[in-house]
Amino acid sequence: MKKIIALILTAIMVFSFAACNGGKDEDPNLIKIGDYQAVYKGSEIVKDSDGNDTLVATYDYTNNSKEAQSFEWSIFYTLTQGGTELEYTTIFVSEDSYDTLDESTRQDVAPGESLEVKMTYKLNDLTTPVEIKFSDLLESETDSLTIDLTSLK
Repeated sequence: MKKIIALILTAIMVFSFAACNGGKDEDPNLIKIGDYQAVYKGSEIVKDSDGNDTLVATYDYTNNSKEAQSFEWSIFYTLTQGGTELEYTTIFVSEDSYDTLDESTRQDVAPGESLEVKMTYKLNDLTTPVEIKFSDLLESETDSLTIDLTSLK
C-alpha cells in the first residue's frame, strides 16, 4: 500500500513540474518582468541617421502595475551581438522632424493599457544573432530573446 501511495505522489509531482514548464511561458515572444510584459512583434534592419545598419525591434508593451509607467523605466534591457553590447542609435521619423522612432519607450502607459514601442540599436554585422536580456532593476527577474538577423533580409 505504501508503494502505491509513493508511486501516486511521485506521479503527481512529475506532472506538477511538467505543468509549470520551469516558469517559462509557452510563447517565446512574450517577455514578462514583474507587473510588465512585452510581446515581441518583429524586427527590421534600417539605416540610422549616420548611415549605420540598425536593428529596430517592435514590441507591444503592457503595464499591469497600479501606476503609470514607461517601457524604458519598467523593463531594463541589454542588447548584445557576438558578446559585444550594442550601442543605442537615433532614427528620425522624417527629415523634417526631430521626433525619433523610439520615443514611445519613454511614454508613460496607464495601468492596464498597452503601447507599441520600438528599440533602435546599431548592429555590428548583419549575420550574428542579437541577444536581448530583459530584467527588473535588481535583476531578480530576467527573460531573454534572440533575434536571427538572417531571417530579416
